[in-house]
Amino acid sequence: MESARIRAVIFDIGGVVVQSPFLAISAYEREHGLPANYINVALSKHGDSGAFQRFERGEISYEEFEDQWTDELNDTEANNREFLKYLQRHSLDMRMVLPKKTRLNGRVLFARMMQAAQTPNPSVIELIRLLRRRGYRIAALTNNFQNDASAAQEIVQLFDAFVESCKVGWRKPDPRFYMHACNLLQVSPQECLFLDDIPKNLRAAQRLGMSVVQVKIGREPDAVRQVEKILKSRGRFEPKI
Repeated sequence: MESARIRAVIFDIGGVVVQSPFLAISAYEREHGLPANYINVALSKHGDSGAFQRFERGEISYEEFEDQWTDELNDTEANNREFLKYLQRHSLDMRMVLPKKTRLNGRVLFARMMQAAQTPNPSVIELIRLLRRRGYRIAALTNNFQNDASAAQEIVQLFDAFVESCKVGWRKPDPRFYMHACNLLQVSPQECLFLDDIPKNLRAAQRLGMSVVQVKIGREPDAVRQVEKILKSRGRFEPKI
């Protein structure tokens, strides 16, 4: 069966349209002598009930988030246990030395993450402008926070719809969040191309029927070329010369 023509392109923000906040996390890990991805594993250990995830859905205030996330970041017993599981899943060295105690500051780390998110990725910005000129419907689908620096007006105005987890109450990879964006654009998932930097978010989009492109840190131009290739064969509109 012939694939549906793509009529809309949906973009993640952090790590796609702007620089990845994970760069700030990696730098903070190095600064505190932690193994690579230690904080990322700690961030996700509570699943949807963690402070970071609840803040992205707008369920707690910044002050509550700051205190709760700092506590979670410094829960070395739970964090080490989860990190050992991570090492085992990825067949990494289980003999890695893990911290007995940490003094991580959620407020400082979050501020650095937001600072990183203020730096645009020029190749992706130009892609968005090109696609709009060609007639595609364009949306942002972002897990973010109230007063998020990445939602500055100059970024928001690039999109036909700017869908934020903190306002909608859902976050990726919840399928309802993706479908909300589709409804705003008046397209089906099969008519969408979705860009994100996180594999589990891409898998969720694929399960709905979307085409996907992963944007890797420092390789944004490669992702742009992938988009152009996909749209050349399945795009809804012809390029305007």
